[in-house]
Amino acid sequence: MEEKDRVDLAKFFAELQRETDRGLPLVAAALLDEKLLEALQSFMCVGKAADRLLIDPNAPLGTFSSRIEACYSLGLIDQFEYQEISLIRKIRNAFAHAKHGLTFDNEKIGGLCASLKSDLPEGEEYPVNHARFRFINSTVCLVLRLYYRGAWVARERRQPKTWVDSDQTRWRSMEDEKPLAGVPFVAVAKQSR
Repeated sequence: MEEKDRVDLAKFFAELQRETDRGLPLVAAALLDEKLLEALQSFMCVGKAADRLLIDPNAPLGTFSSRIEACYSLGLIDQFEYQEISLIRKIRNAFAHAKHGLTFDNEKIGGLCASLKSDLPEGEEYPVNHARFRFINSTVCLVLRLYYRGAWVARERRQPKTWVDSDQTRWRSMEDEKPLAGVPFVAVAKQSR
């Protein structure tokens, strides 16, 4: 990992530790969303069509949820990442939509965090059974997995293709030109009156 990226991640991880219970899932999800966006942008054909799908106002793939689904459907994230990120999204939504007072000590939040499967550090000094710790741990593990995903995905960037030769789909008169050998065709007859 490059030094500038290590410094950036260290600042982000320190910021996560200082966040309030409500702010933590919002900040964590924002970085994960950014990494999913980078992966999608690195995979799609370059151009306005991709921008309209991903970043324009009301973009169909402009939400965290839709980006998670798109990345998984396109094979840009694996099953484990899909499940972990989906849980983080649910936790983020719970905090984002709670009127007030929600903490990581809440039973529902605790249950969601207990479902996170990211590898946990060993040792008695780590509060591995505390929901907030598990949430931060999962976020850190996912960010490390996704940090350079956009660069890796760019190796498989889609390019516009011509799927059918335009000569194969043009109208021909049977009187002037016989069908091309080996190419399926549809004949349309003139209706007589």
